[in-house]
Amino acid sequence: MHDKPGEEKSFLEKMQYWLREESDMQWLSIGVFFMIVIAGAFFFDHSNVIPGWVQSDVTEQGTLMDIDWNDEGDKALAIFLDNGNKNLMSWDGENGWKSIEYDSEPNAVDFSGLDQWFIGTNDGIELWTGVGDSSTSWVMNWADNSSSKRIVDISSLGGVSGFIITQSMDGSEVHYFSGTEVSSGTTPPSTGSEGNSEGHVQLTHVEMIGTQRALVIGSSSVYGINPTNALTIGSLYDVSATETGSPNVQLIHSKAGVELSQIISLNDDFWGDEYIAAVIGPTDCLIISLDGIVSKLCDEGGSSAAIDSYGALWISSATNSLEVNKITPNEDRDGEISYVTRNLQLPENYEINSRLAKSSGEKVHFYGTNDNGIEVKGILDSEASQSVLRSLDMLGQLVVFIIAISVFGATAWQFYENRGRGSW
Repeated sequence: MHDKPGEEKSFLEKMQYWLREESDMQWLSIGVFFMIVIAGAFFFDHSNVIPGWVQSDVTEQGTLMDIDWNDEGDKALAIFLDNGNKNLMSWDGENGWKSIEYDSEPNAVDFSGLDQWFIGTNDGIELWTGVGDSSTSWVMNWADNSSSKRIVDISSLGGVSGFIITQSMDGSEVHYFSGTEVSSGTTPPSTGSEGNSEGHVQLTHVEMIGTQRALVIGSSSVYGINPTNALTIGSLYDVSATETGSPNVQLIHSKAGVELSQIISLNDDFWGDEYIAAVIGPTDCLIISLDGIVSKLCDEGGSSAAIDSYGALWISSATNSLEVNKITPNEDRDGEISYVTRNLQLPENYEINSRLAKSSGEKVHFYGTNDNGIEVKGILDSEASQSVLRSLDMLGQLVVFIIAISVFGATAWQFYENRGRGSW
C-alpha cells in the first residue's frame, strides 16, 4: 500500500500503519503498552498501602495500659505505666495530656456516656466527669456486704448499668451493677482439669454487647506430663444479668494454645442484627452471632482491633508490624450480611506492634511499639482511607482493563492484517 503525499489518514489507517510488521511506529506502540503495564502495576501496588496513616512517638507519658475516648473523639482518659507506677491522665485538644489524681491504683477505664468515665481500681470504682484534675470514689452497695473489691475491668452502656470483673485470692468473678447496686459474683466454669491451680480461669476483659448482656474473656492453664510446661487455654463467655442473684455465665468458645485479647462490639447499622461482636487473639479471629454462636471471621488472628465510623473492622497483624487487615461488611438485596477481607500495608518505616486499638470519632488509634521497642501511636483516618483506597483500587482496575483491551485489539488486528499470508 502506497500513501499519497499530503493525504490525511483516518485513525484506523494510522492504527493499521502502526501495527504493520514493517512499520517503525510499532516501537512506539510497544513503548506505550509497557508504560501502561507499569502504571497499572504501580496503582495496584499502592492501592494496598493505607493512606491517612499518621504515626508519632509517645514515650513521654510511659507505657499505655488502657485508654477510652468519648464519642466525638476529642477527649480521653488513659492509664500509663511509668517506672513501675500507674498514672491516670486525661487528654483533650486544648490542654494535651494532664495528670488526674486518684484515690486507689487504677486498672481499667471505660467511657460510660454522659461525658463521664468509670475507673476500675484496686478498691472499687472511681468516676471522672471529664472536667477537673481528680477522680472521685463511687460508693457501691455490694451484695455480700463487702466494702469494695479489686476491679480489673469494667464495661457500661449509658453510665447506668454494666459489668465488672473482680479479682481476689479466691479467683475471678463477674458482677452486674445497676446504679449503686452490685450483684453477687459468678465464678466462670472451668475449662481444664480440676485442682488448686489447674483449670482455674482468670477473667481479663469484659465488653457489653447489649442491655444486661456482655462477653467476657478468660484464660486457664492445663498441665501435662511435664509440670513445668503448662498449656494455656483461651476461653470466651456469654454473660447475662438476672433480676436477682449473680449473672449467668455460659462458656461459648475454648481453644488450647492461645489467648484471646480483645472484644469489639459491632454496629448493627452496618453488621445487621445477626452479628453482635468480634473477638480476636494472636491466632484467632472470631465473630459472634446474636444467639452466641462462634464462627471464624478471618484466617489469621491479630494483636488489636477496632471498628471505624463506616463499620469496617481494622485488625493489626500479630506477626507482621507493617500489616493490617480491613474487614468490611456488605449487605445484599435479601438483607444478608457478608464481609470482605483485604490485606493492607502500612507505609514503609511506619511499623507498629500494636497491643491496643480504640475508636476515636472518625479515627482509629493503634498503640504499641515499633521494631526498635519505642512506644508509638498510629492514627488511621478512616475517612481518607475510605475515599483514597477506593479510588486507587478502581483506577488500578481501570488501567488493567485498558491493558487487556489494548492487547486483545492489537492481537486481533495482527491476525486481520496477516490473514492469507501463510498457513495456520
